[in-house]
Amino acid sequence: MNTLDFSPFNSSKTSKLDYYKEYGFWIEKNLYSEEDMNEMFSLFYDVFYSLIFKNKLQLSKQYKPSNEVNRLIDLKELDALIMELFNINKDILGEGYDIISYSSTFLRFLSKKNVESVTKEILELHDTNSLYGWTNRVRIDPPNDERRTYGWHQEVFYTIPETRFLQTWCPVIRDTTVDNGTIELCLKSNSEGIAKQSWTDIEGRATQIIVAPEIVNKYEQIQLEMKIGDVLFFDGRLFHKSGHNSTKDEIRFSLVGMWNDVNHEGFRGPKPSFNQRTEDNRREYWERLNKENNWGY
Repeated sequence: MNTLDFSPFNSSKTSKLDYYKEYGFWIEKNLYSEEDMNEMFSLFYDVFYSLIFKNKLQLSKQYKPSNEVNRLIDLKELDALIMELFNINKDILGEGYDIISYSSTFLRFLSKKNVESVTKEILELHDTNSLYGWTNRVRIDPPNDERRTYGWHQEVFYTIPETRFLQTWCPVIRDTTVDNGTIELCLKSNSEGIAKQSWTDIEGRATQIIVAPEIVNKYEQIQLEMKIGDVLFFDGRLFHKSGHNSTKDEIRFSLVGMWNDVNHEGFRGPKPSFNQRTEDNRREYWERLNKENNWGY
């Protein structure tokens, strides 16, 4: 498999949209700043540091408090903290995911105006048209953890059925490399349309909806190493998969998600569903306060 050194188009006859339609993707350089990445580092460290105390954990060392770390010096400290929590209880990682995905820092990061503008340009939408985000999150991929790793797939079966969308992907906090399992693509496979696929449910792992190997092998496969700040926009029909994180102690952080064209006839707004992790539900909480405060109801 080859790695790809992506160079933007040089010919005046080639547009961003033409490139996207031919190859199935586009990389926009420098959409995020160092400051954006520093804020995301602080978010991740603070959230997972807080989970130590919420879960009353005794860890192997005393980690620095959130207000004493920074990305350039303490990235390995974040790796070690998350890995230790992961090894104690994988559900803690899930709670961290859920907190981060609705945090103010992440929502600000996700909704950068320049990301929205490129998305609308590629989808050929007007500035006044609206986008709907679907499953936008930062993946946390520890070494050798394959529970959320898929084989070659198209995103069409992992999103809202029959909608019009594109997918975004980018490294967060640190660059993505072949070693830490950067994204892999089949060049021009978007031209296949919706390919023949198999459906497999595997206990303890994500559902696998995988493109048939004989179809995948028709296309050149690349490992796309990327720098922080750069964003990959790609067609939901492009065959892709996550690489294998073969490092010893380096977590891969990567933004994944989709932007849907709200005006498309196939789009209907999903109904959000939230389940509390807190011990008491609303009724139990009210009843407890009623007794404690002698409200008399």
